[in-house]
Amino acid sequence: MKTTQVQRKSLKDYEPFIESDLLENILQLSSELRGLRVLHVNATSFGGGVAEILHTLIPLMKDCGLTVDWKVIDAPSRFFDLTKRMHNALQGKEDRLSDEDRNLFENVSKDNASFIKPGEYDIAVIHDPQPVGLPAFADFGSCRLVWRCHIDTSSPNRVFWDYLNGFLSYYNAAIFTLKDYAKDGISIDKIYEIPPSIDPLSNKNRELSKEEMQQALRKLGIESGKPVITQVSRFDPWKDPLGVVDAYRKLKERFRELQLLLIGSMASDDPEGWKIYEDLLRYSGMDYDIKVLSNFQNISDIEVNAAQRVSKVVLQKSLREGFALTVSEAMW
Repeated sequence: MKTTQVQRKSLKDYEPFIESDLLENILQLSSELRGLRVLHVNATSFGGGVAEILHTLIPLMKDCGLTVDWKVIDAPSRFFDLTKRMHNALQGKEDRLSDEDRNLFENVSKDNASFIKPGEYDIAVIHDPQPVGLPAFADFGSCRLVWRCHIDTSSPNRVFWDYLNGFLSYYNAAIFTLKDYAKDGISIDKIYEIPPSIDPLSNKNRELSKEEMQQALRKLGIESGKPVITQVSRFDPWKDPLGVVDAYRKLKERFRELQLLLIGSMASDDPEGWKIYEDLLRYSGMDYDIKVLSNFQNISDIEVNAAQRVSKVVLQKSLREGFALTVSEAMW
């Protein structure tokens, strides 16, 4: 596993956005938890909502006096092919889990478990399916284990769920975006929910100057004065980007100057993203009013910010998971 470094942030900078009672509660809790040793483990340090949340959450936890590490599992590309299939199956897609799949998942879990030392942490938060197997092979000592699930597992593929649920018996608690996303019969007694959260001071959400807006819109390649529809999401079948193009085409019949922006980030733990990206380019054809953009074209959070501000409509056509960070950002 590799340690991810984060920038420093101060809770005081967020005072304008926090009710005074809530801020007092945070400060009181942080004084009681000062020195608590916390470990976060996930599959990537960039791309996607989990990494984005951790880049803000961990610095603020540190500012509150907690000792926090962020580690990213190390794995071959075929492991991430498997865990993307798991991701899809846990949200209901039909698939088969072979003995080879199980061996791969468990061997990678064992390899990464060797980096865990007993007594090093008080709480470990394991994010999503990729590192979920760590507690089965690592000696966490008296560390309390929390599984933080960022997907909707309420109607999963049964075979994949049964396999995953076997690992969940090692955990003390689980956190979902909504409690309804937890499958009945989950092997964890304590279930909590944390709703989607955004960082109002990040480049994706802060106010932009006129010059920043103009430069960002040029980079996006859209024509000013013409209406824009935008979807910001991973290139993922559950975000239904092809369905977004279909909706755009129906509207285009009435609004001839309409433009569509599809902006996504490529993450190292999501090899399927490239296939969806290529499918989307082919599906868009020669319509130059459709822009398919990603971080690999140097589209940054500032461009996402500008796109959401200039859009007449911001879509999030998810088929699973429900209310998303991008909806919160657009409303902000």
